[in-house]
Amino acid sequence: MPPRRTDAIDLTLSREEAWVAHAALLDACERVVDAGGDASPYRRPLARIERGDELDAEGTTLLRDALVDYLGDAPVRDRAPGRALLRRTDDAVESTPRRV
Repeated sequence: MPPRRTDAIDLTLSREEAWVAHAALLDACERVVDAGGDASPYRRPLARIERGDELDAEGTTLLRDALVDYLGDAPVRDRAPGRALLRRTDDAVESTPRRV
């Protein structure tokens, strides 16, 4: 068995949460592209969500930030699972040791 990744955050997503996470990350990606920025940081977390894999610390931080922006204008169906996921991602990011 391969060793567990040390940068992985144990953030298991329900199907509904994965849908909201994917929508939030795509929305963030589109905003970055529209502003002339580089959307490549979003590729890995999007792919990991699509595969059902854990996010690393960087992906979880991107997801948290994307959810903050997305939930203001999110469809009603996405708001409750999105808020719950935002709380969990925020807790996960805050509990992850920072690199020095």
